[in-house]
Amino acid sequence: VAPFDLSLLALVACGVAASFLWEENYGDTAPANASVAVPGAAPPAAPKWYDGLRLALFETIENKDILLCGIISSLFEGSMYVFVFMWTPMLKSYSQAEATPSHRRLGEMGGDDLPFGVIFATFMVCCMAGSSLFSILVERIEIKVLGVGVFGVGSVAMTIISSSSSGTASFLGMLLFEFCVGLYFPIMGTMKGVIVPEDKRAAIYNIFRIPLNFIVLFSLLKEMQASHKFIMNAAMLFLATGLQLLLIQRTQTSSSGTYQEVSADVEGGAKDATQ
Repeated sequence: VAPFDLSLLALVACGVAASFLWEENYGDTAPANASVAVPGAAPPAAPKWYDGLRLALFETIENKDILLCGIISSLFEGSMYVFVFMWTPMLKSYSQAEATPSHRRLGEMGGDDLPFGVIFATFMVCCMAGSSLFSILVERIEIKVLGVGVFGVGSVAMTIISSSSSGTASFLGMLLFEFCVGLYFPIMGTMKGVIVPEDKRAAIYNIFRIPLNFIVLFSLLKEMQASHKFIMNAAMLFLATGLQLLLIQRTQTSSSGTYQEVSADVEGGAKDATQ
């Protein structure tokens, strides 16, 4: 616990230093007709610190495509963070329930002494495999349709984890979900690059994190069994699948060339990340 306490002090110190030493970056605040000098005109008012966030919020509410994209990303990433918190107690519960004398001989602490380092490394391998597969699938399947498949398969994986009576089957469901996570990030990166306007992108991405944080906090503060939280994840991913289908219907008129152009940049980043 002590290292985490020390990290809190370091973060507070960094925040205080940044507030005094860093200047706010408002971007290009000059009006479009700034080149035309108007004698006697008052200089334009300096923007407020919250103007960018306010404009991004209005843009998100008014543009249904941006709103759907944000809800979908919050649902998937919320289920991903809940998975991060709950996979350990879920596997330990299976290990304790399935422990036998032969299993207990594997370690002095009993059958729940799991190789968590190896398990986590296996998760990362599956995630990397999903990112690598994206570069193959994107040449054959449209990005938006590929998203439907990833969200649907992720919902099935969460259902397997929550409803299986076997620890092995539950672990395989976790591997399947991590595979979907590897596919998700380049898919969502491509969709956001097309749907979210570039001049408000940073502020809109921050707005996307608001429902995500509510999902994570609800999961952490609500007393629920691990299996019930995975059921909640399955429901969120099922909802994300339906919203992705709705987004496809709304963007049928969008040119596929734009998606392919953005996906090429994301694919390059995914390849660099897996090397």
